Amino acid sequence: MTLSKQIDNWYQAGEHGETVKAILNLTEGDVTDSLTEDLAVAYNNLGQYEKAIETLKGMDSQNRSSPHWHYCMGYALYYASMDSPTPEKQRSLLQGAFDSFSQALKLNPKKGLEAECREFLSWISDDLCSFGSAGKAAPQEGAFVCSVLLSGAWFDKDKFLCDFNTDWSLPIIPDDGTDSNAISSVSPSLVFSADNMTASITLVPFAVPRREAEKAAACNYLWPNAQKVTQKHKAHLLITVLDMDAPPMDKGMLLVKIASTCCLQLPAMGVFTGGTVYQIGLYRNMAAVIKSGQLPVSNWVWFGLYRTGGGIGGYTYGLELFGKDEIEVPNSDASPDRLRNFLVDLAFCVLESHAVFQDGDTVGLSPEQRLPVTRSKGLVLPGMTLKIPYHVSACPDTVQESSPVFS
Repeated sequence: MTLSKQIDNWYQAGEHGETVKAILNLTEGDVTDSLTEDLAVAYNNLGQYEKAIETLKGMDSQNRSSPHWHYCMGYALYYASMDSPTPEKQRSLLQGAFDSFSQALKLNPKKGLEAECREFLSWISDDLCSFGSAGKAAPQEGAFVCSVLLSGAWFDKDKFLCDFNTDWSLPIIPDDGTDSNAISSVSPSLVFSADNMTASITLVPFAVPRREAEKAAACNYLWPNAQKVTQKHKAHLLITVLDMDAPPMDKGMLLVKIASTCCLQLPAMGVFTGGTVYQIGLYRNMAAVIKSGQLPVSNWVWFGLYRTGGGIGGYTYGLELFGKDEIEVPNSDASPDRLRNFLVDLAFCVLESHAVFQDGDTVGLSPEQRLPVTRSKGLVLPGMTLKIPYHVSACPDTVQESSPVFS
């Protein structure tokens, strides 16, 4: 019986350790490219994904041209991501897996392998989008991710590079990792450094999973057609700032700059971030404040409003990304515009002062007026939030435009 046939039998019997021992016992000259892939498959099936990755990387570039090689690499990267020590590492591995399965599809694999690649791509798209999921889940601290919705699966990388330089006068440095095509049309991802941070843009040829973008768009009271437009998106650009150690403000600033420039892509339809979907023009207008040295708070934080039995309630969604508690205003008698302005002022105060507030603190609208702060379980948001009562009857018009002060 040939070794190849024996390996097939071990594969069917689930005896993958036997395959590893047999191949490792061969002399270097006897280990063919086919056997090297068999070794990587065995490592994958044994859950030794790092060894599988190193084995596949050891093959020369000519022997990396088969769809099966890219499938094996995608498989190893995908499952290695499950054991990642940090969210940043997990996102990086998932994006590598996405690239590998995408490349396998471009090489016209057989039907069975093609179906598996497409299934993995669907899973990975779902996983990557979960980092920036809206819904009512709490935003994950430090997870700077957003999606630019597209009418078709097309990303003009050269246009992005040119537009980014025009928008922000920032140099972009290509990633120096193992993917030599990181900044070419071959890979669906663009990985680069800007402002001393690493970021990526991945073209996902599917709509955002679980209709999350459509559900988030329904919350945008500033854009009446948001949900109708969002329902038509066919793909999205998934934007991620990968650095774990960079300050949250810096990561948030770079994310907004990248997303704003991606809005200039021809298929761009909207920006899914911070719990809602923004119009392309509005998102860019809000991001433009960066050029005058201001924080793009309205790009980072969504100010939600909802009707209550006796008025309206409001909340912030996005402060938690910066390690701050979200803010809720329950049952206010203020007008929607006035309540939203109040929340905007609070968010600016929190982010600019880097303050963390506790139960029992107060917000001062004027030297004479103090609003109590209560920290308790969220009313419409998960986790603990700051509750601040805001009633027009208690807030004189003379201080209506005053900025709040915490104490």
